[in-house]
Amino acid sequence: MTLTPLTLAALASAGVPGLFPVAAYPHEPDNPEYSSALVVDSARQRWIVRAPENIEASVRLETEHVILHSFSPGLRARLPFQLPTVVGSADRHGLKSFVYPEIPGQIVEIDELVRRSRVVSPEREPLATQIGTALATIHTLPVELVQEADLPFYSWDQCRQRMLAELDHAAGTGKIPSELLRRWEGWLEDESMWRFNPSVIHGDLSEENIVLDGDRMTAIRGWQDMQVADPASDFAWLMSCPDQDLADTILEVYSMQLPHAPDPHLLRRSYLHAEFALAQWLVRAVEQDDRATISEAVSLLETLAEDLRESGALSS
Repeated sequence: MTLTPLTLAALASAGVPGLFPVAAYPHEPDNPEYSSALVVDSARQRWIVRAPENIEASVRLETEHVILHSFSPGLRARLPFQLPTVVGSADRHGLKSFVYPEIPGQIVEIDELVRRSRVVSPEREPLATQIGTALATIHTLPVELVQEADLPFYSWDQCRQRMLAELDHAAGTGKIPSELLRRWEGWLEDESMWRFNPSVIHGDLSEENIVLDGDRMTAIRGWQDMQVADPASDFAWLMSCPDQDLADTILEVYSMQLPHAPDPHLLRRSYLHAEFALAQWLVRAVEQDDRATISEAVSLLETLAEDLRESGALSS
C-alpha cells in the first residue's frame, strides 16, 4: 500500500533526530517498489524519504545503504557527481525506510535527456562528456570497494557462464524467437568477445538513475547492484537511445578517459546485454505467472527479431 506524504514525513522525523517537518510532497509517484516523499523541515532543509513496498524492495534499499556507506569522504570527493547520503532510517512493520538530503535535479525520460545533451553552455561540458566521464570514473574505482562490502565479484568467464545458464533458462520458456537464441548463443560461445578486465560497475545504470539539473548531471543513484563484472552492462541502456550520436559520443569520451586501452568488444557485449534484458524480463514474468507482462515481453522480443532481420543482422 502506497504511503501518504504525511506518513512518510512522520517516518523522516522518526529517523532523523531534530527533523521537524512542515511540508511534504509526493516524490516519484509512479515507482511501484517504493513510496517516497519530499519533506521540508522547519529550517527549510529538504529531504527525500523512501519506504519500501515489499520485502524485496526493502532488501534492495538496505543493500544500497551498505554500498553508499562504503564510499569514504575522500573517494566521494573524487567523483564527478554526487552520491545519495543516508542520514537516518526508521522501521515500519519490519521494513526499513531511509532518509536522504535532497540532491538538486530531476529524473527525465531518455528523449528529454537527448534534448538536454544538445544544449551548448559556456559554463560546463556537454552532457555526453559528463556521462562518459562518470562511467569511466565508476569503472576505475578500486575493486577493494566491492570486496570490502562483500559484493559480487565475477571474472569474465563467470559473467559469460552466468549468461549461458540464463540463456538455457530463457530458451526453456519456448517463447523466444529461435533466431535471437542463435544470435545470443553465438556471441556467448565466442570467448574472444569476453576476455575483458572486470571492473567496478554500477549494475543498474539508465536514465532512471541519472539526476539532471538542467544540462548538468548532479548525481547518480540506484547503487544496490554495484559489483565487479562486465563494464559493457553499464552501456546497455544506451543501445536503444533515439540519438546514436549521443551514445557514440559517450562511448568515445569514456574510452579517452580510461587509463588503459578500450575494450574492443565493449559495444557488441553492450548490445547483447540490451537485447538479453528482454529475455530476462520474460523469464521473471513467467516465474510470476504475470500473463500481461509475458504477452508484452513476447511482443517486444518478436519486434526485436523482426528489426534485426530487416537490418540483415539475423538470417530468417
